[in-house]
Amino acid sequence: MSLFKSSVLALIFLSLGACSHFKPKSNLDTGDQSASDAMERQEEKTEFADFNLEHDTMYDLLVAEIAAQRNQMNITLLNYIQQARHTRDPEVIKRAINAAQFSKDIVAIKELGLLWVEVEPDNPSAHQLMAYQYSIEKEYADAIHHIDRVIELGGNVSIESLAIGSQSLPTEDKETLLQLYEKLYTKHPDSDAVEYSLAIVLGNLERVDEALVHLNSVIARSPDFQPAYVLKSNILFEHKEKEVAMDFTEQGYERFPKNHALGRIYASLLIEAGRLEEAEQVFAELMQHYPRSPSFKLSHALVMLENNKKEEASIALNELLAQNVHTNEAHFYLGRIDDQNEDYDAAIEHYLSIDQSMHFEPSIERASYLLMKQDQFDEAIEALSAAREKAPSLATRLWGLQFKLLNSFQQKEKAMQTLNDALEEFPESEQLLYARAMMHDSQNDLESMERDLKKIIELNPENAVAINALGYTLADKTDRLQEALQLISLALQLKPENPAIMDSMGWVLFKLGKREEALVFLLGAFQKFSDGEVGAHLGEVLYSLGQVTEAREVWAKTLELNATHPVLLKTLERLEPSMLPDNTAENEAAQPEPEKPATKNDSEAQ
Repeated sequence: MSLFKSSVLALIFLSLGACSHFKPKSNLDTGDQSASDAMERQEEKTEFADFNLEHDTMYDLLVAEIAAQRNQMNITLLNYIQQARHTRDPEVIKRAINAAQFSKDIVAIKELGLLWVEVEPDNPSAHQLMAYQYSIEKEYADAIHHIDRVIELGGNVSIESLAIGSQSLPTEDKETLLQLYEKLYTKHPDSDAVEYSLAIVLGNLERVDEALVHLNSVIARSPDFQPAYVLKSNILFEHKEKEVAMDFTEQGYERFPKNHALGRIYASLLIEAGRLEEAEQVFAELMQHYPRSPSFKLSHALVMLENNKKEEASIALNELLAQNVHTNEAHFYLGRIDDQNEDYDAAIEHYLSIDQSMHFEPSIERASYLLMKQDQFDEAIEALSAAREKAPSLATRLWGLQFKLLNSFQQKEKAMQTLNDALEEFPESEQLLYARAMMHDSQNDLESMERDLKKIIELNPENAVAINALGYTLADKTDRLQEALQLISLALQLKPENPAIMDSMGWVLFKLGKREEALVFLLGAFQKFSDGEVGAHLGEVLYSLGQVTEAREVWAKTLELNATHPVLLKTLERLEPSMLPDNTAENEAAQPEPEKPATKNDSEAQ
C-alpha cells in the first residue's frame, strides 16, 4: 500500500467519522495517525500514477465507508476483507475486523484475526482476539496457545475470559480446560492472571478446596489483586460456612470499599444473616461510590423495604421511575407498598404498568384479583385481555388465570364464557379443555364433560389425569363400571404412584363389589395423600367391611385436615351424621350404633 494511499485513507477515516457507522468496535488498538502526520507523509510521496478505479485501495475503502453509512454492511465487509488480504496493512485489517464483528461474521473474524497475527505476531491484542475466537469454537488448545502469547508479550489485556466462560460448559470440556490451564500455570507460576484463571476453572468443577489454595496464593503474592478476593468470597459464600464467608468478605470490603462485587456479596451475607440494617448501610455506601448506578439504588430500596421503611423505599423507587430505569421492579414494589397500605387503586395502577419480566405474571394476577375483589369484573377481564396482547406467549396461562379467578369469585357464567372464548383461540389446549370439563362436571353436564375429556385423550393418549378423570366420573356417576375400570387401569399404568388414580381404582373396585382389593388401593392412596375425598372413600370401604372403628378414625383424621370437603361431608351425612362438624357432643352421644352393611347393594343404597 503506497504512502499516498495511507494518507488518503487516514483522511477518509477522519472525514467519515473514523468508525462511527458500524459499532460496537472491538477492543482493538487501532493506532490511527493524526491528520497532520498523514498530510506530512503525503507530501513526502509524489507517485500518484498507480491510481486505478478497479483495483485501487483508496477507492475500495471509500466505497466501503459509504456503504457503511447506507447500512449496506455486506459491501463494507467484502471490500475491507479484499483490501485486508491485498494490503496486509494492520489498520485496514483492524477496520475489517470491526466490520466483521458488527456483521457477526464468525468466519471472517477468524480469517482476519489469523491475518492480523501473521502481520503483527508481537501484538498482544491480535492474540487476544484469536484466543477468544478459538474459545467460542471450543478449540481450547489453540485458545490457550494465544493466551500464552499474550502473557509472553506482556499484553495488558484480560486472559481469564475463557476460564470464566467454562461455567456453562460440559464437565468434559471443563476437564480439558483444567489440564491446559495447569500447563499454562506450570509455565507461568508467578502470573496472577493465570493462577486466578486456574482457580476459576477449579471452582467451576466444584473442586473448591483446590481453588481456594490457588486464590490464597494469589492474594499472598499480590494483596491488591481484587478479583481473587471477589472469587474467594463467592466460593466461600456458596460452599463454606457463612461465618467464614462473612469474616473474609467483610475484611475484603473494608480493604476495597469501592469494589462493588465485594460489596454486593457482603450485603447478601448480611441479609442472609438477618443483619438488614447493616446491609442497608452497605448499599448506601456503594451508592455514594457509584451514584449513577441504578442497581444499587434498587437494592438499597428493597433492603429499606425489608426494614419496614416504606416511605424511604417509596422515594427511592419513584426516583427510579423518574429515571426510567428498573421500571418493572419499581412498579412491582411500589404496588406491594400500596397493596399493604390498602390503597388498592394505586396498587393496581402500578401492577398493570409492568411489562414482561419476572414480575409480570404475579402482578397481573394480583391486579386482577384486587379488581374482582372490588366487584370490577369487567375491568379485570379487560386488564387480562390487555396482558394477553402484551405477552402472547402467556396467553393460555392468562386465560386459565382469568377462569380461575372468576370461578373463585363465583362468577360461574363469566368463568364458563372465558373457557369457551379461550378454546376458540386455543382449541387444543389440554389445560383449558380440562378446566371446562371440570366446570361441566360441577354443573352435572356429564355429556359435555365426557366430550372435553375425550378430546384431551385424543390429543394426548398418555394424559393420565384426563383418562383418570373420565374413568372416575363414569365410576362415580354412571353404571358404566367396566368402561371406567379400563380407563382407570390405563391411567394407573401410566402413573402407578399417583394417589388420585389409586383412589379412583379403589373406588371403582368398591363399586364392583371388590372391597378387599379396593381397600389395598385406598390405603395406599391415603398414605400418600390424605385428601378429603380419599379419606371419605377409604372410610366408606372400611365401614362396608365392618371395620367401623377404623372407619371413624380415618374420617376423624380427615376432618382435622379438611373439615369442609364436600365429598367427605356427604359421606358422613349418609353413614355417620354424628361426626358432622356442626353436631354437638351430646347429639353425637345420642346417635345409635349404625348397622353394618352386609352387601355391596346395601352399602350403595345407603
